[in-house]
Amino acid sequence: MELVSQFTEDAYAKEDRICERPACAANILKGDPCFYIATIDSTKSGRFVCGSCHSRYRKKAATTVRPSSRGTGFHTLGHMGHSTDRTPPLHPPPDLHAIRRSVNAAQRTATINPPRVIATSHGLQGSQSGPNVAIPTGTSAGHGVGYTVNHAAYASEREHWSKLSYVGSLAETISLDISVVHDAAPKRKGSRGTPIANIREGKKDIHAQIDAPGLIKITLDTVLPKILALSPEFPWRTWEFVVRDAGWVDLSTHPANRPYFYAECWQASKRAGKECKVFKSKQFALMVVVPGSQWREYEEWLEKTEEDSRYHPSPRLLARNITTSPAMEQQQVDLPSIEESFSRSLRVARHATASPATEQLNLPSVEESVTTSKRAHQRSDSISITTPSNKSPPHKKFAAGSASPSPDREGLSEALRIGGTVNMDVRQLLDLQNENIQYYPIPTRPLAAMLKNPKFLSYDIETVECLTGQLTINPSMASILGAGAFKTAHPGWLTLFAPPSSGFGSKTRNDVAVKRAYYKAYPPGASSTSLKYKIGRYALPDEVKRLVKEANVLYWARSLLQLTYDFINRSMASASEPPPFNIPQVRFVDAGIAFAFGPLPASKAASKWSASSARAVYLVEELIPGGKDEFLKYIHNMDANPLLDESDYWYDLALFFTFTQHVQYVKTRGLAFISDYQGSSELLTDPQILTHPTVSPGVDIFGDGNMEVAVSEFEKQHICSYYCEWPGFGLQSFAKQADGSIDDTANSAANGSVDDDAEPAADGSGRDDADVS
Repeated sequence: MELVSQFTEDAYAKEDRICERPACAANILKGDPCFYIATIDSTKSGRFVCGSCHSRYRKKAATTVRPSSRGTGFHTLGHMGHSTDRTPPLHPPPDLHAIRRSVNAAQRTATINPPRVIATSHGLQGSQSGPNVAIPTGTSAGHGVGYTVNHAAYASEREHWSKLSYVGSLAETISLDISVVHDAAPKRKGSRGTPIANIREGKKDIHAQIDAPGLIKITLDTVLPKILALSPEFPWRTWEFVVRDAGWVDLSTHPANRPYFYAECWQASKRAGKECKVFKSKQFALMVVVPGSQWREYEEWLEKTEEDSRYHPSPRLLARNITTSPAMEQQQVDLPSIEESFSRSLRVARHATASPATEQLNLPSVEESVTTSKRAHQRSDSISITTPSNKSPPHKKFAAGSASPSPDREGLSEALRIGGTVNMDVRQLLDLQNENIQYYPIPTRPLAAMLKNPKFLSYDIETVECLTGQLTINPSMASILGAGAFKTAHPGWLTLFAPPSSGFGSKTRNDVAVKRAYYKAYPPGASSTSLKYKIGRYALPDEVKRLVKEANVLYWARSLLQLTYDFINRSMASASEPPPFNIPQVRFVDAGIAFAFGPLPASKAASKWSASSARAVYLVEELIPGGKDEFLKYIHNMDANPLLDESDYWYDLALFFTFTQHVQYVKTRGLAFISDYQGSSELLTDPQILTHPTVSPGVDIFGDGNMEVAVSEFEKQHICSYYCEWPGFGLQSFAKQADGSIDDTANSAANGSVDDDAEPAADGSGRDDADVS
């Protein structure tokens, strides 16, 4: 819901009425406070509520406040303070010419002595020519002077254009995924070239109506500098490069002044029961293809350059540039071969490290090259300089320059100034909390396997593997990741002593979010709505129950999401053609329950629980990269439609989540689905499982966020998107009749279910062969 600002006269009831909040229905007497609460969907009417319900809505986290009257049930255009209970109908954009004519007419009729409009003929001789004045038509009855029906849409249009003024990109834009490949390798089935040096760039906010020449220019300007940077000395023939799309079509063959990708961005949609085309921003792949012949020339040139760059130091040069001590000069003898001279020079270089010539020739690297993996013996300082060597010196690459350049003085001074001090937050380092833990990961089990084994119906630490390790937590409030309604989250890292071979926990240091349950401890006499409170922690048994319940919600959410992707994969495999859209790949974070063990000081061992070996419990979750800037809430547990607007960047992903709810609702026969989708575009966290009221009458399951009414009203609230309407999925839309009831032919939730007799697959992913009918 959204709170809407009202004029003073609109905030009071004009007559006796009833509060329209279903749970309240209190009488609102004439003159009492009466507030209008709008819905997030502007096409739906809101409700008039009493003062107490208005205060309740203001405290809800899902309520937003907007200072306009869009979608409200009263007028704000100066209708003498009168209000109505009906939502004004949507009007087309105002006719600026009609408004201008109406204002001009009102101004003329409002003057005391308006000028007479005399019709004169330009053909009469002697007549005085004057300005051409258009005679205004009479104003429409029922409207104030100077106002027309177009003014009724002023508030909504003003908000619409004010939002567009802050939009960072064009309304109709696309994004590009640009890569560089060559076609010199043998062709494989479905292959689109071999990538070059992992060159891949992305471009966003590209005008959707750009033509092929414009795409070619953007593509080459983006990746040509990276191609040329591979080997600037190689004579690249850039005019031979070809820009192709994902279908391997040469863009240079497409005519100019014709949009290339624009037609693919329009998709069928339904609005207000009517089919129409809507623009959807997409990402398109473009490839810069280097011809195979040119790429082979480059590889040959590169090999030849590497061979020519190998520098073989001359023994005479070494002997001439190395300054030796007099004692060494007395030991010099005539060497019979070049190999012996080279060996002697290396021994002299080892004792002449203080010589400037040593730096000039970079002899320490030459010394290291003497003993390579090809030598059978170890390096020894007792080898005589007169001993002939039976092996030729190994090849060694040297830098092109004879001396390394000196660093910039100002840059070096700044580096010394900064590097000479240690800016370590010692207090934060010492405040880190280290815990020896037993970690119980939350598994992902197929729903069919859970239904077959009663032990798998809920998350139980007795059914999962116990891993030992160490958990490091930063408990300071300055570094807190966030605090929700029930849990706090602090940064930390997890180290498992016997880590898995891959996945979460396999690294030495795994960044995690450490969550704990809490309650708000208000000072004596303070209101429960006060912002001044302290974080209170539950006793260990109570905290274990709360966190295990949160882990169980995540356990079921992972299973239901896997059920959804199994349904999607089977439907796409059996369809005659792929869907005209991409399927987002998301997952819930890897997580687990961690029990901290260890003795406590006697001063803290006040109760039998705190004195036990288990002294704390944590919900440890995989950390979502990007922080708060990447975190987004897509669907609330009180609504079956996206929280985002259609103009928001991740609106399509929110539509996909509503589609997953549709699939889960159908596959569970209308009993449950996932809500509270939130996180990044790839990782999700803190879900909520919603169940039908008939599942557990009067019993609290899946926590306080299980809003059962959302499941019972799902068919009325859910609006099918293009995901739901793709024929390959076979989903029936929940169509509404004219009287607002649900069409029985469309209500097919009872016909789809999880196949209880399906056997789990060999890879443990499970099977679900039930069809949606």
